[in-house]
Amino acid sequence: MASIKKRSNKWSARVSYYDETGKRHYKSKDGFTLKREAELWANQIEQRKFDDSIGKVDQSLLFSDYYSDWLATYKLNRVAPITAQEYQYTLRMIKEFLPGIPLVKMTRLRYQKFINAFTFGTSKQRQSRHLTGNKVYHSKASVQKLHGHIHSAVLDAVADGMIKQDFCMHAELGGHVGKSAQLKYLDADDMQTLINTVSKNIRLTSTSKSMIYTSLMTGMRVGEVSALTWSDINWDKQTITINKSWDYAYGTGFKPAKTVSSNRTITVAPALLNHLRRLHALQMQHRLDNPDQLVFMNNKNRVPSPGACDLLLKNYHTKLGIKRISFHGLRHTHASYLLYKGIKMEYISKRLGHANTSITRNVYAHLIKEDQEAEQDLTRKVMEELN
Repeated sequence: MASIKKRSNKWSARVSYYDETGKRHYKSKDGFTLKREAELWANQIEQRKFDDSIGKVDQSLLFSDYYSDWLATYKLNRVAPITAQEYQYTLRMIKEFLPGIPLVKMTRLRYQKFINAFTFGTSKQRQSRHLTGNKVYHSKASVQKLHGHIHSAVLDAVADGMIKQDFCMHAELGGHVGKSAQLKYLDADDMQTLINTVSKNIRLTSTSKSMIYTSLMTGMRVGEVSALTWSDINWDKQTITINKSWDYAYGTGFKPAKTVSSNRTITVAPALLNHLRRLHALQMQHRLDNPDQLVFMNNKNRVPSPGACDLLLKNYHTKLGIKRISFHGLRHTHASYLLYKGIKMEYISKRLGHANTSITRNVYAHLIKEDQEAEQDLTRKVMEELN
């Protein structure tokens, strides 16, 4: 049924219709000088409802084109540049594995085959790692990330009536497990050995040592450590406030914290505060050009890069005989040590800036399992004493 109205000496027309999925839509047009012009336009739209030329889903829209449009509308310029690159990578994978496939032709079977092919990897990818047989190229985490990107777009397509069903539902996600989580953190002895080295001989020529020490003692991410400013430290309350990160990838300086939950205030040990006090005194003594008051500004008026910190950790691996880990492994080491000492999971999750404890449990599942096995052994011993 058409609606004809007069507004500000001009006529407007509005016509409602339903698409193939039963969703209601409206077409409207205004600016008509005469009422009969508005009625004529409305009658033409009404006629299209009878000959099925309106309300039909575009059968020719490619899945890759839909995802590209969705990406530009909902994600680009709203997410961090690195995250945007990950979404763009998903688009390239859709174009490579599903070329020329219309959105409306996507089915659960076709999508599962796409996931399987992506997991297995292209011939070029497999050759680069000398993979043979059924060995897969991508890790489970990579497959889950790609699936998450696509599923979000597909759910919007369903909500908009462009397709009738969510073809991503119940997809089986494969992939190799990646590096063992046990290889990503130091045990208590190695942690102490590293702390004994990086906590001493504070110098502006090697603030990367202080960055390593800070991450070990706080569990902060490398970007959070790099963006730390002196105003973030409350010396009296013995806390550090984490409310930003540092953009190494694009060199833009400060950027928002990784997630909302990443904004947090944590307590820190007096030993770390004393270390940072001495570092601050050195900066004041040498009158560094440090307008942003960055904690780890070195004598060259810059904060060491993650690569420089990783190189130093590699040297410590050789010199001290400790396990080889990356800077991010320091964060895992901090959390693992707290779990080892019986600190509650809920507190550790908040300290790390995780959105919920399930994320923390997934990351440190290997430690939880080890702890459960130890508790089982203890339970057997306790119950045996009763007999």
